[in-house]
Amino acid sequence: MQHEITKRCADSLRAFSLSKFGIQIKSSHAHELVAVYFGYSSRASLLADIKYQIENLSQAEIIVLVPTARILERRKELKLLPENLSEDLAEGVYLPLYEEKFISNTIWPPFDYLGLALADQQLNLRPLFFKDQKIQREGVEVETLEEGVRIKVYREYVSPSQILSFKKGTWAVFDIFELKRIAGYIGYVMSNHYWTEAEALNAALENIEKVGQWQTSRQNLAQMGDLSNVFYIGFPDWLKKQKNRESPLGDLARKRGFVDKIEMWPSFDNLDAYKDYLTNNHPPRGSMPTLENAWKTYQKFLKRKPSPKANNEMKLPAPQKNYTRTIVSVKNITPLHFSKRTIEKFVVGDEAWISWNGRKAIPVIITEVDERYYTFRIERPLKEFGNEHYLRLDEIRSTPELACLNCVTL
Repeated sequence: MQHEITKRCADSLRAFSLSKFGIQIKSSHAHELVAVYFGYSSRASLLADIKYQIENLSQAEIIVLVPTARILERRKELKLLPENLSEDLAEGVYLPLYEEKFISNTIWPPFDYLGLALADQQLNLRPLFFKDQKIQREGVEVETLEEGVRIKVYREYVSPSQILSFKKGTWAVFDIFELKRIAGYIGYVMSNHYWTEAEALNAALENIEKVGQWQTSRQNLAQMGDLSNVFYIGFPDWLKKQKNRESPLGDLARKRGFVDKIEMWPSFDNLDAYKDYLTNNHPPRGSMPTLENAWKTYQKFLKRKPSPKANNEMKLPAPQKNYTRTIVSVKNITPLHFSKRTIEKFVVGDEAWISWNGRKAIPVIITEVDERYYTFRIERPLKEFGNEHYLRLDEIRSTPELACLNCVTL
């Protein structure tokens, strides 16, 4: 049965590559590629594994993709493989498994993403720690066991409102999920789940070690930085703030053209995990460079050092009816090409103007400044009062006319 299933997958892969990409793959290469998509180093090792046969996928509760890096590494080892062969071959490999009902569950990206998703499921089963809780820090460790995998997920939650009120507004949870392997290196069932909680990550970590006698690495925890009460935004939440931008970054934030239509991005702590997630969603052309640029911008965002009064400034004032600045219509303005634009210098608290279309100018207040962007708070229209956005330095100007000249570009 093992041989029959892998042969169907190899034949499907060859047909898929030829029909979609016009590239013909040798039969021997197709069999080797199928083996690595099931987690094996070679076809021989796959066929020799009689304990975790692929036909057991129908019994698997969880199916996890092999990391892209491992597949690419194996492809380099295969001689005479077509140089222009696409990386998006998983569909061709797994198609027969869907047709024969061996796979009926969701296929997850690598274990890091799975661990965070499992932690989310557990979080939904527990009462909220805080009404306005956010994930402040998190980490995932994956440990390979003799007969499966152990995924350790630690998270620190924060209540921004309590932090701003100088109260103890953090809570930490440590989850350990043990998965038993039943089909190749991609099909698993949940065998155990352990968890503990405390006011801080270090305390939760100590609790789980006492209960389970596990020695958990502190390296990832240390890399998460000082475990203080300073709130910062995660990459998914940061991306969410970019959805209104009519640009490649906005398309990325909205998941335009993605297979995964779930509105929220998954939460990872490294760029490689996001690249794997992006690759597995067959993204539109140009998405990968946009993701890399977005990650660089996000990292710069995290490195900004807040002023001593930053916590007090996070609360937005209520709209005032006596605001004198209103939206201004400007006529006979031809927007400048970006190469001819100049940049004005603003500091936090300055009044400024923006224009989305070159015809109307909107009053804004500068809230953050870095070397590439101004972040601002909208004053008008009142229904958008307090909403924050950021634009390039040359798109924020001191008068309505200048704002229309340097209107926002895609």
